[in-house]
Amino acid sequence: MRIVFFGTPIFAKIILEKIYEKENIVAVITQPDKPSGRGKKIEYSPVKKFALEKNIKIFQPEVLRKKEFENIIYDLNPEIFIVSAYGKIIPENLLNIPPLGGINVHASILHKYRGASPIERALWNCEEETGVTIMQMVKELDAGPIWSQKRIKIDPDDNREILTLKLAYLGAELLIETLPLIKNNKIKPIPQDDSLATYAEKIKPEEEKIDWKNHSKKIWCQIRALSPEPGAYTFFRGNILKILKALPEEEKIDGEIGSVVKIDKKKGFAVKTGEGILWILEVKPENRKKISAIDFINGYRIKLGETLI
Repeated sequence: MRIVFFGTPIFAKIILEKIYEKENIVAVITQPDKPSGRGKKIEYSPVKKFALEKNIKIFQPEVLRKKEFENIIYDLNPEIFIVSAYGKIIPENLLNIPPLGGINVHASILHKYRGASPIERALWNCEEETGVTIMQMVKELDAGPIWSQKRIKIDPDDNREILTLKLAYLGAELLIETLPLIKNNKIKPIPQDDSLATYAEKIKPEEEKIDWKNHSKKIWCQIRALSPEPGAYTFFRGNILKILKALPEEEKIDGEIGSVVKIDKKKGFAVKTGEGILWILEVKPENRKKISAIDFINGYRIKLGETLI
């Protein structure tokens, strides 16, 4: 099949890598290069890096609705678009160009978690399972009929990074199974029930700060949804402290909410929350690399009763 692939981050790169082994990728469309890191150096997207390695044509339009870009797509003569975590809405006039339209690899079990951050929101909401959906694209966001789905359990150790990789490989596997069935008209898509749809909005900066008055499990889910980047944070001794790994417990214990109530030099330290305690296992102090909570205890000589705010 002649495929034009739309995608940008590591999730999309893994899917592109796997489908490249099976099909003819005639071009890659990815987001424009952006400055990244402290030095604001221009960083290529993972999808662009892979396309450069394999000498695939690359296009990075700022705007998709321009006639010039529409002409480029016509000239590529694609049979189908494959779209995964691209980062822009593809207009209907482009979706109508390939005979088989566009299909999207989405990191949730639709109708749940339509939108930009399905992985983060599944973790944030303490879901116990998620999955991937292969969906026919329509002009409404993530609202098209469903070709196929696969589910996966969310493990307690899963965070944003780990679950992204798991779902990317699952999505690639499902896409490889589903594409021949679509091409040969051996399956039919099932419409979504829009009345049951939920949306996964992007995490806002203000959601990154930990509120210790919350239940320990809720904070744990917040940490997993943001780890390792951008990282859920609190303040310790006036500086930002990102919490990257933790474990909730239901134990009731005296102390001020947000205070260190236990220290275990083989495990970490525990903070009292609105309900239960949260064991802190891995942190990233401001302007430093991530370290274990044990190294943090030893390096900063933290004491019982100290408060995180």
